[in-house]
Amino acid sequence: MINTPGPRASGAAVPSAPRAFTVTRLLLIAPALLLTAGLATASAAAQHSGPEYARKAAVVSKFPHFAEWPQSALRDRRTIDVCVVRPNPFGEALSALIAGERLGDRTLNLRYIDGRDRLDRCHVLFVPARPAVDRQVLLGRAAALPILTVGDYASFLDEGGIVKLRMIDGRVRFEVNVAPAGRVGLRLSSQLLQMALNVWGAPQ
Repeated sequence: MINTPGPRASGAAVPSAPRAFTVTRLLLIAPALLLTAGLATASAAAQHSGPEYARKAAVVSKFPHFAEWPQSALRDRRTIDVCVVRPNPFGEALSALIAGERLGDRTLNLRYIDGRDRLDRCHVLFVPARPAVDRQVLLGRAAALPILTVGDYASFLDEGGIVKLRMIDGRVRFEVNVAPAGRVGLRLSSQLLQMALNVWGAPQ
């Protein structure tokens, strides 16, 4: 990970202040992506996963809408698979939000995985701080594939992850390292980069 924030990706305007990636902001940018029913479901799911992970689930469930995978990752696929490495911190929150969601002509599908599962079936991969498998081995495998990796622990970007979630003043914010995404042909939208608290690894 680059020690100082690099310039933002081409086409991404630099915001005047750090921007929170909240459900409200997503609603303003892409109203078709967030339904009132989905927000109500996230609120109800908080009873099972806790309010922090209910909020994080609402954010993770929308990340597929802000990424573009190479055709090799989409060929012959009817689903966009969001994978969560066990142990699952979201309870039922993420499952409830993804159920019935579509991205173009593909359905969003949630999978819970461990070290024995194939990562090449995943498009998004959430890695908890203490996964049931060796974390660095897991991220090393993911780094060779066009997978949008997401985590919420301090060293996640240093270990090769792409999007790190942070809780600041009760809101979900995130940082992005675009370098590992670019190496595997995964494109992140300029909207996503504009909403990031920091963007690392952009070309100088």
